[in-house]
Amino acid sequence: MQFAEWEPIYLAILSDFGFLQSGDEEAAILLCDLLCGRISPLSAVKERISGHNVLVIGNAPSLGSERDSLDDLELREAARTIAADGATAVLLDRGIIPDIIVTDLDGPFDAILQANSRGAIVVVHAHGDNLDALRRCVPKLKNVVGTAQCRPPDGLCNFGGFTDGDRCVFLAREFGAASIKLVGFDFEDESVTPRKKKKLGWAKKLIEMAIGQ
Repeated sequence: MQFAEWEPIYLAILSDFGFLQSGDEEAAILLCDLLCGRISPLSAVKERISGHNVLVIGNAPSLGSERDSLDDLELREAARTIAADGATAVLLDRGIIPDIIVTDLDGPFDAILQANSRGAIVVVHAHGDNLDALRRCVPKLKNVVGTAQCRPPDGLCNFGGFTDGDRCVFLAREFGAASIKLVGFDFEDESVTPRKKKKLGWAKKLIEMAIGQ
């Protein structure tokens, strides 16, 4: 997705939540600095996604009840897995190393670090609320692709998307997945806070946009 296409959606999200664009820009510059001198594994991301069936694993509470389906789907369809942040821990419990993890670093970092050390590429997202996490976590990771919520500076990407889950879907679309299936998504979860509920509403809207439903 070109930023010109994403920008009006991004501005609507800023307005809806009262976020400051300047915070996102500060975080993007920080992540760019943290990744300076590293080789981006974008070509490996493309290789893992392009032409493959992709299983996008969200971190909804319902994921626990869907765990039995993960192995079957992966084996039957030779699916590549993209995990949204905390879903990584569930996959590790199941003996599955995700091919790619998409995270803004507010989930179980120990699980992300373990999966990364075992071959998972980590797509780290910068936004105005995670500067401390970027400073703390990014130096510990290898094979990192940096993304930004705002217009990305040189060295970062913006494939579209807002939450970890829908950014997984935009990533899969960007790199030409043959198919995209969702596991562990519950857009109607009534146990969440009003703010989280609003985020789920945006996630649903953006995923429908990304996969053309």
